[in-house]
Amino acid sequence: MNNFFIGIMCTSMLFSAEKKKGKLPDFSGFSKKIELKGLMEPDLEEFQKDKKTHPFQIEEIMKKAAEFIVEPVTEDEIVIMETTRGTLILKLFPQLAPNHCNNFKKLANSGFYDGSRFHRVLPNFMIQGGDILSRDSDRSNDGTGGPGWTVDAEFNETQHKRGILSMARSSDPNSAGSQFFICSADATHLDGQYTAFGEVLDNIYVVDHLVNAMTGFKQVQMMSENLIPEGADPKKWIKLRVPRSRKDIFLEVPDGENASSYKIEMKNKLLSNNPIAGAILNKVRVVHKDELKDQK
Repeated sequence: MNNFFIGIMCTSMLFSAEKKKGKLPDFSGFSKKIELKGLMEPDLEEFQKDKKTHPFQIEEIMKKAAEFIVEPVTEDEIVIMETTRGTLILKLFPQLAPNHCNNFKKLANSGFYDGSRFHRVLPNFMIQGGDILSRDSDRSNDGTGGPGWTVDAEFNETQHKRGILSMARSSDPNSAGSQFFICSADATHLDGQYTAFGEVLDNIYVVDHLVNAMTGFKQVQMMSENLIPEGADPKKWIKLRVPRSRKDIFLEVPDGENASSYKIEMKNKLLSNNPIAGAILNKVRVVHKDELKDQK
């Protein structure tokens, strides 16, 4: 299946599996303790529950979505996106990208997105979600899934500014399926190449919190040193090059670990922008805006 990517500087969406090692710090419940109105307080036990979906269940979810029928999106409808970091309110652009809006509504209201993850976060750029395969136990396939159909491009004049909702795709402009992204910063280099079909109306700080989630890349950076400490045994340290900055970093090999295997594991983590935990789409629905008033 095609990998889905975003942006000129971005590569394949296929990530390395997050292997658990007892010697590594446990960041599974990592959260910045930010107290903002409307932002859910992280429930660490909730993050650590097994919410994986089995392959046969994924097939059932896809089948339900394919058979689900919706009315075309109207200007009076909004998106309520409940995440483990708070609730986003978005509006759609049915006049600019009707097919993308209707496809998103079909997927959202059929429950396709519920329980999936934001599987890719890039600070100062965007958060990406919508992959049904992010619900299974295989982290390496995150970013490769779709609903089983595609939507043709509906490029428009909307600029990819902070808060814009747009559709991910492969190298084929007409390959959009279910994966979407929300810009956490202006990304106008994407204009005319990806279909913008909505924008965040309220609680944009939830995007800011999600985009700063702990990832494998950040985990390795926190564990590393710029130089091998004075007096340390060089044989007990490995050197890695950070792909983004091209800087060398050093990590101490845990006791009992094989240096070569540990280096491969850490190198894979450096390539991962997949949040370790706490970036889940609990529920996504497209509803009439009056329903939001009723909830207040």
